[in-house]
Amino acid sequence: MDDIGMAIRQFILMDIAADLKVTQLEDDELLMESGIMDSLGVLKIMAFLDESWGIDLSSEQIKLENFRSINTIRALVEAKSKGASNL
Repeated sequence: MDDIGMAIRQFILMDIAADLKVTQLEDDELLMESGIMDSLGVLKIMAFLDESWGIDLSSEQIKLENFRSINTIRALVEAKSKGASNL
């Protein structure tokens, strides 16, 4: 497991799903559909990405499909990180 995925997983477990008593998440688990995350959780994830990696999302990137799972959130972080290094 990579550091980005681990950090995202820990944040979701500790800050978003703490009340649900969820103890583990698969990388491809659908967060919204399973009830683990709601729209407030998406906002929290966005703040976490900005705080952790300096990722500021454009309005085009704020789509629910980018926050469906740990895998999609990781892909968003990686894409934004690569884009920043090319500037």
